[in-house]
Amino acid sequence: MRILYGAFSQGNGHLSKASVLVPLLEARGHEVRVITSGPPPTSCYQFNWHRHFPGISYVAKNGRTDYLASFQQWSRRLPTLFQGIWAIRGIAREFQPELVISDFEPMTASPLVEPGCEVVSISRQVSLLDPDVPMPPVGGFDRKMTRSVIRVFTCGADRKYGYHYEPASFRCVPPLIRAAAKQRRPEMGEHVLLYSGLPSFQPQPADVVAWARKNRQRVIAYGFAPECAIERERFVSFRRPNPGQFLEDMATSRGVITTAGLSTPIEAFLLRKPLVVVPIPRQWEQTVNAFQLHEAKIACSAPDWDFDKLLETPAPAADHPLLSWMHTGSDYVLNRILDEPTTITLPPQETVRPAA
Repeated sequence: MRILYGAFSQGNGHLSKASVLVPLLEARGHEVRVITSGPPPTSCYQFNWHRHFPGISYVAKNGRTDYLASFQQWSRRLPTLFQGIWAIRGIAREFQPELVISDFEPMTASPLVEPGCEVVSISRQVSLLDPDVPMPPVGGFDRKMTRSVIRVFTCGADRKYGYHYEPASFRCVPPLIRAAAKQRRPEMGEHVLLYSGLPSFQPQPADVVAWARKNRQRVIAYGFAPECAIERERFVSFRRPNPGQFLEDMATSRGVITTAGLSTPIEAFLLRKPLVVVPIPRQWEQTVNAFQLHEAKIACSAPDWDFDKLLETPAPAADHPLLSWMHTGSDYVLNRILDEPTTITLPPQETVRPAA
């Protein structure tokens, strides 16, 4: 089957999932072409066929999503956006895909592309529209804006699936996690792992160093400016992006503190690491993630970079009821996308939520 795969490149979550799904699709004999849009993707992710378009992305100020600035930027970029859609339309006509998969990539999911085949939208964001998925009793303006953007980014999809922490509805699929993260045996190390991929929402490097010195606690940090990686500090190592090294540092850590994304918290959970998530302010998706991770007893939620709280946080239980859902596997997700039969029997929803 010829498959056009779209991935949004703001942050690493969508590309991380593409790095899992695309090789599996190719291993099944499918021909896959990857389209990304948003900020330029890092060189960590390589695909056999890949085209990137500027597209649109969120504007963040002081660690918060600025919706007005985002929409103003999007309006200025409309000509570039339509050029990208037109180019993808040409790729689709030449490639003649039999299926389009879009991971929150707005152009491949646009009805203007007219690929002549079914379009499947699969992303964490889709679960935020699912009426059967529990949501925090907050949100207001940010909730409405986020849900509106999700509808725009998925408006041309024929089927929609949302990555979620538990099988709350038939639209939910388990988060896609690298096989290496599932296979790696965790070790109890001495360092703390810190990750924030958003430069405007990070602890100051000097504050990280000061806390580490005060507590004589080693910290390995990812997501900071490249110049930080050059600095040498006894207790703190600022490292450049490297998926393999990142996983190794997580597996050998004593705990993980990160923003409330999807992949990193779940990998930390599967490695049974104490976990603190810090939701990015005014990003309703992160607010939802933090709420649901806390409710599921996967992580503790904190309003800021509370390293002391991480040292007090226990590891998840070895018999946590959601572990089986997280280990369901990529084949199940692929079968849902490809609309193929699956032999996996999932537990009823009421049996997977941890006891209070």
